[in-house]
Amino acid sequence: MSMHPIPTGPSRRSVLGYGLATAGAASLAMTGCAPSGGAPSASATPEGDVPLTMSAYGSNARQRKLQQVYALYAKKHGGKVGLELLSNDAYAQKLATQIAGGAAADTLALFQNLVAQYAVKNALAPLDRYAPKTLGLAHFDKASIAGGVIEGKRVALPLGDNAYGVIYDKGALDAIGMSVPEPGHTWDEFITFANDVTKKSPSGHYGTMDDSSDFNGFEIFVRQRGKELYKDGKLGFSQADMEAWFEIWAELRKSGAAPPGDLTVQTTTGGFGNSLLVQGKAATFFIYPNVLSSFQALTKSELAVTTMPMPSAARSGHFVRASNWVAVNARSRYPADAAALIDFMLNDELAARVLQAEFAAPPNLELRKAITYDRADRLFVDYVDLVAKEFARPVPTLAEEFPKGSPQVMTTFVTVSQAIATGQQSVAAGTDSFFSQAGGFLA
Repeated sequence: MSMHPIPTGPSRRSVLGYGLATAGAASLAMTGCAPSGGAPSASATPEGDVPLTMSAYGSNARQRKLQQVYALYAKKHGGKVGLELLSNDAYAQKLATQIAGGAAADTLALFQNLVAQYAVKNALAPLDRYAPKTLGLAHFDKASIAGGVIEGKRVALPLGDNAYGVIYDKGALDAIGMSVPEPGHTWDEFITFANDVTKKSPSGHYGTMDDSSDFNGFEIFVRQRGKELYKDGKLGFSQADMEAWFEIWAELRKSGAAPPGDLTVQTTTGGFGNSLLVQGKAATFFIYPNVLSSFQALTKSELAVTTMPMPSAARSGHFVRASNWVAVNARSRYPADAAALIDFMLNDELAARVLQAEFAAPPNLELRKAITYDRADRLFVDYVDLVAKEFARPVPTLAEEFPKGSPQVMTTFVTVSQAIATGQQSVAAGTDSFFSQAGGFLA
């Protein structure tokens, strides 16, 4: 994310709901977004000097950065780009209404769980017809951009590369003579670490947050066991896998290394500022760490990032892929120009220097190395590069990872996990409840 301070940030529940993390909580007004009239151009060559629109989600600071990029684009290509920027929570519903009504913008920012959904409805324009002349793909991570290929058609490109991880309160650890765990540390080492932090810290400070309700973290855990969340549109993991996950966190709560469930539930709303990490009450926060800069802006304590615990590097469960994507509306009047705008955002050096890590690590690997970042963004970008080099494993397609019914499955997972954490259900009963409900959503 960018280096700007924000008052709170999205709630943890909204982050989990989209399988991503981006800053911004307040809904922003429409700023010149209107659908292009007329039939889509059949030309693969941009016309230039045409009006374009883009819809996106995020904070006021993101709005300012995007408008700077649009000004640079207009100076080079002519025309004007209008922007509609909404909060994370409002965006998906508004976009669905716009696409259904034929009123969506020319260029669309997309959460990762929306790419396949709109691709199968033919709402996104195929992009390969614009490459390489209008849309350059040469400097992207091949594994990362493969996620935007749905049913054989490239329909989206990453706005930034991301990799799941854990943010640590390095300042608090330094104060008690402890260090951030090394990348690749094991679950046993993490459990020992969390208990040691609690023992050495003042009363009321926990060695780790309780991450049991985090579906993103659970996905990594499932992958560490050689499975995926979904297989052929059905659950791809067993009840034993889920019980093993919940038992880890139950034991950490029991030992006092993780907070009691009622305290954890209280922190699920109110944004990052309400997190136990920012409040100085827990040493960790499990999340996609493109939000590291936003967290750092909320605390004076120095933060750091490392991998999630894992059985071994070979079974890390980690992967690199964008959580934020960009596509061309199939009904855009100027699809080639919309593709040119995407190319400019991702491949122009001036644009990349404005956006920096706003949407995560710049996907153009050459530009990623050329940009100067602030400390927090530098840590995040280096972390993504580390995961890509040492821990990343192949991932399913976005269509496989987000089948129909997956949002309801995630919601049920969160509800069950909170019931277990607060003692309303046992691990076994909660797991049974989840499996009895989840199958129906995926039928």
